[in-house]
Amino acid sequence: MKEIFLCKSDEECAEYLKNLVVQYKEAGGSFSHEQLVCDYLRILMHYILLTRPESERNMDSVFKLMGASFKEKGYRTPFWAIIKEATAAYKNDPVFYLARTVETEITNDDLEEIFSFMEYQLMQQADQKLVEEELGQLQVCRVRYQQNKVRNIRMARNVEEEKNRADMPFMEECRNFIRDYTPRKIKEYLDRFVIGQDETKEVLSTAVYNHFLRIVHPEAHLIKTNVLMVGPSGCGKTEMIRRLTDLVPVPVVISDFSGIVATPWKGRNKEESLLNLYLKAGKDIFLTECGIVFCDEFDKIIPAKLYSKGGDINNELQGQLLGMFEGTDIDVPLQDKSNGQEILMMNTTDILFICAGAFEGLEKIVRKEYVQSGIGFGSDVSTEENFEMTGELLKTEHLMEYGMKPELAGRLSTVTVLKKLDRETMKRVLVEPEDSILSRYEREFMVEDNVQLRFTDEALDVIIDRVNEMSIGARGLNAVVRDILKDALFEVPTMPGTKEVLITAAVARKEGKPAYL
Repeated sequence: MKEIFLCKSDEECAEYLKNLVVQYKEAGGSFSHEQLVCDYLRILMHYILLTRPESERNMDSVFKLMGASFKEKGYRTPFWAIIKEATAAYKNDPVFYLARTVETEITNDDLEEIFSFMEYQLMQQADQKLVEEELGQLQVCRVRYQQNKVRNIRMARNVEEEKNRADMPFMEECRNFIRDYTPRKIKEYLDRFVIGQDETKEVLSTAVYNHFLRIVHPEAHLIKTNVLMVGPSGCGKTEMIRRLTDLVPVPVVISDFSGIVATPWKGRNKEESLLNLYLKAGKDIFLTECGIVFCDEFDKIIPAKLYSKGGDINNELQGQLLGMFEGTDIDVPLQDKSNGQEILMMNTTDILFICAGAFEGLEKIVRKEYVQSGIGFGSDVSTEENFEMTGELLKTEHLMEYGMKPELAGRLSTVTVLKKLDRETMKRVLVEPEDSILSRYEREFMVEDNVQLRFTDEALDVIIDRVNEMSIGARGLNAVVRDILKDALFEVPTMPGTKEVLITAAVARKEGKPAYL
């Protein structure tokens, strides 16, 4: 049986399986649905040979996938969820195309027959010790998953509601949104809170508008526009999403992807972001499936991360994200119940995914190509000092060289690059936006004590100097301002008669006390 892992093509694999079935029948074995069994085994082996690292091309993987195929009537199993994601990643693959039929027709009785077939194949090996080991693994998978299939309780979908999603209250809000907000108006809203980054605000505004068009007009089959935002820490990526959260009529969640691992590895999995979206939607599955997921620190899942058997766990995760970003059914574990774990099947077709990260080292990859060739620059400009990465210069090939799977890069159809905030822009971020850092502290002094807070221009310059030393962009503004004001925040409430707090450059440098006037 192990020779199957040496097959060079799907056709060779299918022929090998066919011969094994013939031998099994000659030895007295039988299948209730022989062609169905052959197609199932062909799909299973094709998945392992096409997507799994060489270290996992073994009988143990076969047994686990077989065990994960057991199902309750009408419920998708972990195995078919995996195949669904692979089908989305390899859309024109004829073997995965078979899965649509096999999944609906195969039964647990067929799986029992396949386990017996595997047991026969193992018994043909000469190494008795190996036979005992692999038979033990086979039986463990057979029993374990038969038990687990009863413990995993899938939540029922309301079929009638699903048919009438267009009549749900939130759909009217979505229709009102595209009536009231064009991409230009969405950008104008973001301009109130985020300084600069016009290219990214335009890209994001267009993607959000397109998202609601897709929700309201499913019959048009509009293209899904997932977004990749590339930019250093503290340049406005997360702030834009926070502001959109207050604007759009669907749930938006910000999910930190820095610690995400591939399912089913122990730790935080990709389903966590979907669960948070479900909770944000008030456990309304139909509203959830129209939501927006912001995948922050997305670049952290790109570098190779090897595990004990030599495989790349981040490569696995990228592969699993293909189906989720494109649109597929995902099993989302909810909470542990006394009789098992509740499972929610969520379709991600209409969920917008916005990914963001610093992608340190990516600019060097892009710079290497354009500086050497002189593309995009005048003839007198060929030095690295003059180079600035833009969304127009960043290509899929650069993301692939960085370590992103080409299929995943293809799912992020719109890429935008944010600029590092220069000194002048940082100062504008501090004082200009509606609800800026300074305006928040001004309100804090005014609301409780009716005291005016004022900074000199020189003090603002010192704040920018201190923030730039932290190298975390605008994220450092609040920490620095809070540090400067901590004495005043403590003292003013016990100083009746104070009308104004003045912060000078010396105070901002922590070399003096605020002036209480």
